[in-house]
Amino acid sequence: MEWLLNCSEKYRSQLRQGPFFKQLSRAERPNDLQWVHQLVHQSREFTQALCLRYSLCHDKRYQKVFAEHAVEEADHPDQLIAWMKEHGFLDGIEAGSVPPTQETTNCVSFCWRNALREPHDVQVIALNLLSEGVAFDFYSAVIPVLDKLNILSGRYWTIHTDVDSHHLTMGLDLCEQVAPDSQKGRLYQRVLWNCATLYHQMLSSWVGEQAGPMMHLDAAALAD
Repeated sequence: MEWLLNCSEKYRSQLRQGPFFKQLSRAERPNDLQWVHQLVHQSREFTQALCLRYSLCHDKRYQKVFAEHAVEEADHPDQLIAWMKEHGFLDGIEAGSVPPTQETTNCVSFCWRNALREPHDVQVIALNLLSEGVAFDFYSAVIPVLDKLNILSGRYWTIHTDVDSHHLTMGLDLCEQVAPDSQKGRLYQRVLWNCATLYHQMLSSWVGEQAGPMMHLDAAALAD
């Protein structure tokens, strides 16, 4: 569904104009990247939600997709923590000891609820199409900054640009082909808007900013 990919990209484009990405471009030293402590929470919780999604799935069409996604993400939190130790972000503290912002909690809670309660196609829209799309944008922006600061090392960061662009389309071929103005199409749009809003608010909170809901897209424009 080209319109669905287009809708997700438009929300991601709004998000890339937000406070997090603007402040990221101004980072001058590793200490400017204290948001990595929030990333630990997001990485752990999102990975666990993916494992839960697979364990609860009894639809053979989706099982393979969910299993592949969970396996490919499983060691990412440990990779991140190893990188933080290497570059001094954990001197004297434990990984995860910095409390998550409320917005981080809200976003990861949405991912858990999605994996626990939503139909499989809705899970694909939220946890693959939008979440992994945002992840791809996030890591694509962060990697050059880490390189500039001479702290780009290990597998954690670079592996994401390899896998996230693949993960964001996983399972889309299993979703019902619907028009934007159909009942299911409107549901998909609400899921994308809600998910994008939560990621926007979460990332903004990582740099000390508050963000409101994302602007709704014009549904009619998506059919063009």
